[in-house]
Amino acid sequence: MKINFKKLEAQTSFDGSKQTFDIAQTIGNMMMYNGSVLLDIGFEDLAREIYYSTDEVEVDEKYTNAIAQVVRQSQLIAAIKRELITRLTNKG
Repeated sequence: MKINFKKLEAQTSFDGSKQTFDIAQTIGNMMMYNGSVLLDIGFEDLAREIYYSTDEVEVDEKYTNAIAQVVRQSQLIAAIKRELITRLTNKG
């Protein structure tokens, strides 16, 4: 799946209003340095790719649960967590 961490759009209001967030560096750093869930070269490479991304990043399905776990443990606002976890866990 492809996700643009530089321009993640998330609903931020009951009326359906959305905001766009740049979380690429935050997610990349969390994956690499905050209680790493996976000690895996590929996961670290993906963290680096996300951190330096300027557009969509291909996220291999084998890393989606690990990234979702990092996001759940983060200090990101709920709207971002909800949107990102939904994208990561949506198998359809």
